[in-house]
Amino acid sequence: MHRKLTIPGCTKTIGLLFVLMLAIGGCSSGSSDLASEVSGKYQHEQGDGAVDINLAKDSSTLIIDGQTFKGVVDKIDKGSNTIQVKVEVEGGATEVWSIHQVWNDNGSEFKLNLRRNGVIETLIPVGRS
Repeated sequence: MHRKLTIPGCTKTIGLLFVLMLAIGGCSSGSSDLASEVSGKYQHEQGDGAVDINLAKDSSTLIIDGQTFKGVVDKIDKGSNTIQVKVEVEGGATEVWSIHQVWNDNGSEFKLNLRRNGVIETLIPVGRS
């Protein structure tokens, strides 16, 4: 005599989790898409200065207030909309900077939080203030 082992609700829960994973995976942008989305011209939310981010090409660069930094995309976390970039700074040292895309409540616009040297700078696309 064989008994079928069942766990109430387990099958439904697993099925629901699978559907949710497909929905989330289908809605998120690809890694290269996130790099393309954040590439562009920005201004500091507080204070003067311009930031030009180019992560969409093989030779990534960040130009911050006229100073050019070469970088390499190290990691893209689609779940948190964050890109980690290994950046060559003065003296040849390498630092890891993060660029976090923050969308407004209705998903129509975003800002960037650039974290470097332990400081977070908020950047807004040029043309918005």
